[in-house]
Amino acid sequence: MDYEKEIEEYIRRDFLVLNSEDNAKAAAKLMSEKGQDAILVEKGGEIVGIVTERDLFNRVLAKGLDPNKVKLSEVMSSPLISINRRAKVKDAIALMSKNNCRRLVVKDDGKIIGIITQRSIVGDLASDRIPLAELEIPKGVTCPYCGSIFSDKKELSKHIDRIHIGSGLLEGDIRKW
Repeated sequence: MDYEKEIEEYIRRDFLVLNSEDNAKAAAKLMSEKGQDAILVEKGGEIVGIVTERDLFNRVLAKGLDPNKVKLSEVMSSPLISINRRAKVKDAIALMSKNNCRRLVVKDDGKIIGIITQRSIVGDLASDRIPLAELEIPKGVTCPYCGSIFSDKKELSKHIDRIHIGSGLLEGDIRKW
């Protein structure tokens, strides 16, 4: 991962917007339909906050509130934390860390053009570190003493009896096994 790279390629431009007077149920429904986990909240033509799935869960459902009656203005996070689209990945990570948030609103010339998420950045870090094709999933049963791999538990049991317990008996001490 190149931390000096601009955040441009991580920006999600298909963000959702609802009015601050809309209710939590409308937000949850729209997020579900569009497969997104956050909605920007507007009031008077200006974006004033953000509501995430986590916000809906913690601030509405967990408190036993009626999602039909709770307005987005009551559960949104505000003010928005924004970053310029020309910023570097390292700057976005630092800003998220400093503000303890998972999303930043991305602006270009003062206008919101998208959202960048911690997951979009970190997801790429994980795939850069361990390509899935390189992961090896052991087949069979592994001996806890020497790491040898056997086709089944019966073969492993024979191996332990012959090699580990047997050699312990010959040496006069089976406690180490």
